[in-house]
Amino acid sequence: MQPPFGFSSSPSSLPVVLLLLLLLRLSTASLAWAPVSRTITVDRQGRGDFSTVQSAVDAVPDGNRDWIKIHVNAGSYWEKVTIPQSKGYILLEGDGSSTTDISFDATAHAGIDQIMRQPKVGVARQSPTFRSATFTALADNFVARDISFKNTYKARDMREENQAVAALVGGDKSAFYGCEFHGFQDTLCDFLGRHYFRHCLVKGGVDFVFGYGQSIYEDCVLMSTMPPGPQPGWVTAHARLGPGSPGGLVFKGGAVVGTGRIYLGRAWNGFATVVFYGTRMDDVVVPQGWQAWNAGNDVSQVTFAEVGCSGPGSDMSS
Repeated sequence: MQPPFGFSSSPSSLPVVLLLLLLLRLSTASLAWAPVSRTITVDRQGRGDFSTVQSAVDAVPDGNRDWIKIHVNAGSYWEKVTIPQSKGYILLEGDGSSTTDISFDATAHAGIDQIMRQPKVGVARQSPTFRSATFTALADNFVARDISFKNTYKARDMREENQAVAALVGGDKSAFYGCEFHGFQDTLCDFLGRHYFRHCLVKGGVDFVFGYGQSIYEDCVLMSTMPPGPQPGWVTAHARLGPGSPGGLVFKGGAVVGTGRIYLGRAWNGFATVVFYGTRMDDVVVPQGWQAWNAGNDVSQVTFAEVGCSGPGSDMSS
């Protein structure tokens, strides 16, 4: 029986997945080992060059072409941070994802005063959802490691939309190592560009990885925080710009865990592309696996694939 929505467990899917992985890793491998020309230290107690992350970002010259490390000492930094398109080649490094975080609590439905206190830059003008992001990276050639990004807005009411983004990644060739993303609805906006995530944790309940991105998530944990009840959540909500456009989310290895009940994804548009390859799935995944959502009845160009996955949530018989 032909599975719906382009679902696939066939080994023929494997070369496509591995090719995408190889291309993306080739494009980002150099980022992890490039020499750093300068280090800026952030310490909220005043023992560094700056006491806020945004002020350290502002100190990077526009048009920068040399890797600059911004090392953030352990602590919780309550601020919204934006890396504009003009400030590339930044390595943002924390003392550990469990001890270093950038946090805020803005939502797409926050009061106008709360939104207007923060500068509107680039893509963030397009939507209140994007403007809610605690951390926004719009520059190409960006790396983050060992730090957490949190949107602490605590909405769990499934009767209302409460978009509250922890991080928005909109530049090309961005990589995240050992990072955590905490939120509930729209936690990680994988907006546009080629992105690589390794050994990261993403927590949420509704569309908590979403966007148009062309990204690999290798050995990452996707943790559902859905409350108990009949309404499932969704891990992903992906869209491609068109049938010939690049884009897709590939989850290689890692795990889907957590609480409540969750779909692996729903199609944000008719070209959504999401692949889980070799992923362990706990029983939080609902038997149906996926939803067509905005694709409606025409799912001919939607690709939702599961290849070589394990665990009770990987059962595709339903």
